[in-house]
Amino acid sequence: MKHILFLTHYFPPEVTAGANRTFEHVQRWQQKGYKITIITNYPNHPNGKIYNGYRNKWLSKETFHDIDVLRIKTYLTPNRGTFRRTFSFLFYAFMAVVASMKVKKIDCIVATSPQFFSGLAGSIVKNFKRKPFILEIRDLWPDSIVAVGALKETNIILKMIRIMEKNMYFSATHIVSLTNAFKEHIKEFGYPEDKISIIPNSVDLKQMGKIIEIETEFKKENKFVCSYIGTFGMAHKVETILYCAEKLKNESHIQFLLIGDGADREHLVNLKKELDLSNVTILHLQPKEYIPYFLNQSDVGLIVLRNNKLFETVIPSKIFEYMAMNNSLILSLPAGETTGMLKDSEFGVTVEPENAEKLAEKILYLFQNPEVRERMSLNGKRLVENYYNRDNLSSIMLQLIEKEIENANK
Repeated sequence: MKHILFLTHYFPPEVTAGANRTFEHVQRWQQKGYKITIITNYPNHPNGKIYNGYRNKWLSKETFHDIDVLRIKTYLTPNRGTFRRTFSFLFYAFMAVVASMKVKKIDCIVATSPQFFSGLAGSIVKNFKRKPFILEIRDLWPDSIVAVGALKETNIILKMIRIMEKNMYFSATHIVSLTNAFKEHIKEFGYPEDKISIIPNSVDLKQMGKIIEIETEFKKENKFVCSYIGTFGMAHKVETILYCAEKLKNESHIQFLLIGDGADREHLVNLKKELDLSNVTILHLQPKEYIPYFLNQSDVGLIVLRNNKLFETVIPSKIFEYMAMNNSLILSLPAGETTGMLKDSEFGVTVEPENAEKLAEKILYLFQNPEVRERMSLNGKRLVENYYNRDNLSSIMLQLIEKEIENANK
């Protein structure tokens, strides 16, 4: 039985795109006969508070859906600010390297970035274990912290991190990139193109089909529901949705649903009160198994990001869940990878980022044209079934891992 050691900053019961992707991949690999060991933090994202049922011990082992999980001492900090979060990532890297010494007889190391220092830990573990190292790049860090203004390009710390970034890439036996733009970025460092594979985000269609009834303060009540489900973070500019809701106050048939937590949550709650928005419901982050219920209540999914060039490179993972649940989409983000997908497949409409007035116009357009909305939702459903299906893409990544293990054993 082949043994994969997987390093990740986030893992269930945390509900993040990275945690979901990692779990849904390794669960499928485990079902195909691989032994999996995860090294991760105690669950605390995004508020920096340990989840109920866990204690922040130096090391503990649990079995999660038949997967071995090593939880390591975690430096707790909310998902905001720069210095403390960076120290938390560094602390994870140190603890992950130490914990990896307790994991015996592995055949491959996989590390997923972000966070950046998870990848760095993987490169160090590779030097000890002398096994193939697959580095997964889900975000361009440190570029993302520059994009939100947390660090300036001239900062000496950032210059040091960029050197570490290059070394991390070149330590990898193979790199998995989520987008073509990420691949181009990595190639600029001189890393060989034939050692980079693009395996985009995807959706677990079986999970999306499991709709359970729950008790919640949100009631659809025959309204046209526009939803945002995700992080209330520095990169997302969710306040654009609230200013849009203000412009649609008199449209009593339109309701906004925002679900999430993060650095901007308090600001958004206060802004809702300030603007007196009875057409907006803001809920805390929900358990993963509840998400299909809320998506099923939604008519249109809203994807909003800051107006920053970096976000041309990303494909937000939430778009696939919306499409799987027959939502058309409005993308309020810089033109790039995601808008290119939309142009090819017509699963929604676009609007320039941070423009509440234009966003309101697009919402009214989709409300008034149900036949357009239905056509877009059908296009989206077909797209995820054929191309962005978790079953298919997790198998492709496993084949890549198998090939690297085979090459190492020759």
